[in-house]
Amino acid sequence: MRAVVRTALAGEAEALTRAMDAPAGVYEAHLAAQAGGRCTVLVAEVGGRAVGTGMLRRDPRDAVVRERLGRLPEISNLQVHPDERGRGHGTALVEALCALAAGQGGTRVGLGVADDNPDAARLYLRLGFAETGLAYADHYTWTDTAGVEHHAADDVRYLVRDLGQGSGPPR
Repeated sequence: MRAVVRTALAGEAEALTRAMDAPAGVYEAHLAAQAGGRCTVLVAEVGGRAVGTGMLRRDPRDAVVRERLGRLPEISNLQVHPDERGRGHGTALVEALCALAAGQGGTRVGLGVADDNPDAARLYLRLGFAETGLAYADHYTWTDTAGVEHHAADDVRYLVRDLGQGSGPPR
């Protein structure tokens, strides 16, 4: 069954945390950023159950991306529950995020993909993203379910997709 994609609602952080087996605080932070106008969080659902989420940031999170490519909307935090992978939910989220970026006047959208995630890279390239030649270490902080803060870094490469003249994502 194909996922229905919708905008996340204020107050559903706890439900998303449970559905996505996420560390405490992740969706609270995402929804706070959405409430502050910095991003839009989308939820993919099947039969009313969340199976994936993704975020469209107004601008790239990393300074190196902004310096090299300028300001463009950025897809981030794309996640599909492990039990639901390979069923088109990631594609549905990416297409909805691209349509959202185009609807907001974007002509291109970017995303960083970790070097150790070749399956995601193949998906993004198949969906029309292209290599930019930009590679960097993506530093971030996350908090586990015990409330312990962790600092991590992933080697990533940055991909960009042309959205055309605001007509939505190419097919």
